[in-house]
Amino acid sequence: MQHVHVHNGPTKKKQSEILYRYGYFLSMLLCMILASVKPQFGKTNGILNGNVITRYFIVPLTYLEAGLICDPKTLYLTLTNGSLLVFTMIFIYVLMPFVMRLGVCFLTYANVNVWLLKGMEVLYCMPPPFNTSFVLCRLAQADLSTSVVITLVSHFGGLFISPVLLYFVLGASTPPLVGVNVKETIYSTIIPLIIGITIQVHILKYDFLPKFKSPWFSQGLLLATAYHWFCDAVLIDASSLQAIDVLLCVLIACVGQLFVSCLCWILCSRWLPREILLAVLFSITHKSAGLGSWVLRGAYHGSAHSPTVNLPLSVLPVAQLLLGSLLAGWLSP
Repeated sequence: MQHVHVHNGPTKKKQSEILYRYGYFLSMLLCMILASVKPQFGKTNGILNGNVITRYFIVPLTYLEAGLICDPKTLYLTLTNGSLLVFTMIFIYVLMPFVMRLGVCFLTYANVNVWLLKGMEVLYCMPPPFNTSFVLCRLAQADLSTSVVITLVSHFGGLFISPVLLYFVLGASTPPLVGVNVKETIYSTIIPLIIGITIQVHILKYDFLPKFKSPWFSQGLLLATAYHWFCDAVLIDASSLQAIDVLLCVLIACVGQLFVSCLCWILCSRWLPREILLAVLFSITHKSAGLGSWVLRGAYHGSAHSPTVNLPLSVLPVAQLLLGSLLAGWLSP
């Protein structure tokens, strides 16, 4: 009996470690199940308007927490690291659209739906989302300051660069900043970050308040965002699509995400430390669907191809989030 007890101890410990490592990924799957049961609850313009909650509550609270825990000096050093910022901008707005363009040329010969591929191209021209990389970096114990700076610089830069890329994808020029409230975006990201840094520098240094060390707050916020994305993905109008189109969209999204992640790792592993490498990986390989949605609504409103073109903008962010949380758990120490 004692021999069995000796072997059961390490086994239970290993099982608990695996559960702890991949617990967040399992939470994502639970959100997906809940969204499939009650999608009307968290959809855009639903009972709980997920879009409004994300924009006005989740994103500002995420950047407020970032200001409370990120070292201001490290934030400044990252902001002045020109080579790193140039690399990330080239990867996001040159290399990823180019890779997707090559994939589209290849898949067109394989008779994949052209309009489905058009939606994939549009999404690969988009900037990264605001709050995904911060949480995934905390899971993988990556450099948070690098994640915050890269996300903000590349997203605000994308407001001007993405319309230029979309000219080549859609064949029509889209004026920069149309449909984007820059002031509102600054209020939800930059201002909370500055407030958090101010509180950290002037209040938390005296230990009047406890340090914000627990990652569960930001992880809970991202789970709420994920639930909103899952609800919108479940409710997408796919009645005019063939089942093979939906399956191909999911498959292409997963394969594409794995490919760009591997490409980023290969390009960065030789000159970046591990913490910064992981921060760059989670910051530049994810795409925000929000900016592309209004572009496609304007370009294909009333078109019979609108559901097909919009499908990747609902599927790909979900696939990126699931694969990202799984990868962050696998790479965490």
